[in-house]
Order: sequence, then C-alpha cells, then structure tokens
Amino acid sequence: MSLLLVMSTEPPPPMDRLTPSWMRRSKSRQKQPTQGEDVRPTTSNGLLSPRSASVSSNSDDSRSARSSKPGRRASIQDMVKRLRSPSNASIASNQSQDMEFNEIDNWFYGFRKYNRFVTTRNLAEQACPSQEFSKATKALTKNCGGQFLHGLPEAAFDFSLLWCPAGKLSRKNANEPTWSWAAYEGPVNFPFDPTSCPDVYTAPISDGEWFRSEIVNLHVGPEASPYTVRREKNSLRIKYPPYFHAPRGSDSSIESNTLSFTTTTIPAAGFTAEPLQYQGKEIPCSQLLNDKQQHCGVIMDFESSISESSPTGPFEFVLLSRNLRREPGTQTRKPVVPTMHPSGTPIWDGDHFVWDEEVADFDDELFEAGPWKMLNVMLIKWVGEHAERVAIARIHEDVWKQQSPVKKDIVLR
Repeated sequence: MSLLLVMSTEPPPPMDRLTPSWMRRSKSRQKQPTQGEDVRPTTSNGLLSPRSASVSSNSDDSRSARSSKPGRRASIQDMVKRLRSPSNASIASNQSQDMEFNEIDNWFYGFRKYNRFVTTRNLAEQACPSQEFSKATKALTKNCGGQFLHGLPEAAFDFSLLWCPAGKLSRKNANEPTWSWAAYEGPVNFPFDPTSCPDVYTAPISDGEWFRSEIVNLHVGPEASPYTVRREKNSLRIKYPPYFHAPRGSDSSIESNTLSFTTTTIPAAGFTAEPLQYQGKEIPCSQLLNDKQQHCGVIMDFESSISESSPTGPFEFVLLSRNLRREPGTQTRKPVVPTMHPSGTPIWDGDHFVWDEEVADFDDELFEAGPWKMLNVMLIKWVGEHAERVAIARIHEDVWKQQSPVKKDIVLR
C-alpha cells in the first residue's frame, strides 16, 4: 500500500488528539494519484484519517455502496430476507404515529412520536418551532411523566442521547449544550430508537429487553446540587445496571448545561474513519477502523465533519448503551413512516430511512455477530475539565475490550 506523506512546517498535533494535519494543507500541493493507485491521506497521529470513498454503482442490480479495494467487505449490504411490499404499505402499529400528543399515555408511543416530530420538523424547517414543540412536550410531560432537559425527554434519556446528524450541522446556540440537538442548526434523526424499529419492538415480552443502558446514573446541574435524571423503566423495556438512587437535587438546577455520569472509556487515538456513499451520495455515516485497519464499527456523521481541525483534546470514546439486534423479519412490511427503520445501522437517504439495505456494522469475517455485540458510544473531546460531544458511534464489543477500557467521570457541556 502506498501512502501520501506530506511535509509540513506546522508542529504535529498531540498523539491523543483527533486533529488531522492533512485537513489543513493546501489542496494545490496534494499529489494527484495515478490510475489504479491506492493513495490514502494520512496523519502524523494516524487518527481518524479517511480511506478513499467507496465507489457506488448505479446499475439496477447493484445499488449499494461497495468498497473499491479488492478483498474488502461490502460497506452496505442488502437485507435479502425481507419481503418487499408496495410503497404505500404500512404496518398496523404505525397508526399510532398519527395520534395526537394528547392521546399518548406511555413513553413507548411517546418517544416514537417525539422522534418523528423532531426529525421531520428539523428536515422541513431546520429548527423545531418553539411554540409547537413546547406544546408537544407539555402534553408528553402531563400524560407520560417526566420532563424535558434541553429538548431531550428525561424518561427516555438513553434513547434521546443517541440523536445523530441527518445532514450538515452547525452550532447555532452557545447556550445549549453539545449533548443536545437543540444546540445545532440542521436536520437530525434517531437511527437507534427501538420504538421505531419493527424488527425489535414486535418481539414478544418473553424475549426480554430491547435495550441496555450501561450508565448507572446521569446528573444535570452543578456537583454541589445535582439533579438525577429519572428514567422510565416500564414501557420502554430497558435494562439498567444495578444502581443506588442518589438523592435528587433541586429542580432549579435542571437548566444547567452540565451533564455528568460515570462510565468506561477508551482513547480514540489509532482509530480511523472511512466515508460511506449510498447511490453516489455521501451519507452521514462513516466506517470505523481500528489500528489494524479492521472494520469494527461506524461513526454517525460525515467523515469531513469528524476530522475537522480542533485546538482542543484529547478525544475519547465513552460507553453509553447497546441495542438488541434481530434479523430482519420476513413478514414485516415496509412502512410509509420515514422514521421507521430496520434493525442494525440504517441508511438515511435524504428524508427517510432505507428499508431494504443497511450499513454493515463490522466485518463479520473478523468479529463474531451477536444480539448485543455492538456498543453505542459517544466520541467526545476534552476542553479543559469538561468534555463536548463530537458524534455517536458504534463499536464491536471485542474491539472495545481489546483497548483496556477504564472507568472515568465524564462532565459534558
């Protein structure tokens, strides 16, 4: 493999930072690759530098993005077991999507409706109208319980932390924390919401939970008077770790931008990101490769956004949760609701999730598949004594363990 090495007069970034030096060099000085040459930008720290973008075929019998490098596993795969249905077909439970917020009385339907509202409103108007959003949240609070913290429902806080870009985002409100979509301008979605995944939520109750949280407690507010986020246990079929119910702080602290919790972490140094395309267009999902260049996960953002220059750091992955993964149901019909998605990592195609194809989470010739093997993690960067959210990612459990994770107190703003 030939690598593109660029000499620079700038000092190299610290080894534990994500800033790639090649992002800052003049394009006019880049070496132009010859035909067939495998040229890959590299960085002095080897962190999250991309491979060449996958080549997409426009033929009718090959609509998925495939890797252009011989021997690499496909990045997007067909879901051959799913029965196709007419485009106007929908599953019966989708009727609940049309329910008014006032008619919803539990967080299973409540979060599904919240997901659809946030996703479609942000797509259409780039921001949720404050008056309409306020009306919706008040109805959910009254009927389902709990309250909203910077636009995220505390009852389903583990789900809502997994919001992801559905397009290019820009920071719009410095008064909102980075861990909330409310801080950004641009479309977002919830690709790992189990209440919007028919392959998962149709599983019988006897099969157990759909979702496992890996965080004991989440706190909003200052250390002296923290507010413990009260998460729903019943209708959402979430398994929480055994935990001690810490005293709840005063409600006045919930407006704080600070979110603190204890979890395990691994350094981001050594991982790289490879951009993905679907039908010739870049999608807000990148392959995650470990230091052995093995496909071990995904990062839910455009590679160019992840690799932007940053004066701060270091960068880490922090463990949040994990979703149940089930094989696609052969009797599940294709829904008309754009926020409904298949199991695994779905593909966002402009204004809806693709139903018959999905992103390959990892190379299944290298890592074992299993219903709970993929971990939901957050990529963060440290800014002094607190951290900021960069992206949501998914990493295979075996790779996570290989990195010797350590327990750490996280303070997000």
